[in-house]
Amino acid sequence: MNALEDIKQAAIGWLDLIASRPGGAERFNRSGRGLANAVIFYFLMVLFTIIVQGVSVSFPTYERIFVGLLVNALPLAGVALVVLATVRLLRVQVPVTALMVPAVYALAFLLLIGLPLSLFFGNLFANALMGILGYMLYRAARDIAKLGIGTSIAFAVLAIAVLVALPIGIYMVTMLAIPAS
Repeated sequence: MNALEDIKQAAIGWLDLIASRPGGAERFNRSGRGLANAVIFYFLMVLFTIIVQGVSVSFPTYERIFVGLLVNALPLAGVALVVLATVRLLRVQVPVTALMVPAVYALAFLLLIGLPLSLFFGNLFANALMGILGYMLYRAARDIAKLGIGTSIAFAVLAIAVLVALPIGIYMVTMLAIPAS
């Protein structure tokens, strides 16, 4: 498959997974090439989001684009860590790419959905988008990894907790220490 066909099949696959229709899990290209296409698509969506949001004020500088891409690599790394830990610790009978590819596409599609919402409503729908991502990750764990209901919920909650904790951790690391009196 080429990259555009991968994206199209991933979108259809996510619609099938969300609606609990059979066959949605098979639409994702679970190979290394499929993962590379998903990561490239994610970073293209990040770049598109940075440019569109930046143009509303002024065209973003190269530094802002670079920092934005770097900061948005962290959620990808966080989800990868959760997927890797889940597959390794639970000894799931699917490869890491089988869960990682849909998770990366979920992040990318939420960026695409969240862009117009953030432009018109600010951060009003941020929690709703996290809830949607949690449900998407739950469906991926249920249908692709064949995990039980409780384990799938735990996987989704852990992934969302990591995504919520990342900005807090970054803030704490980048803050200067308060001098002792």
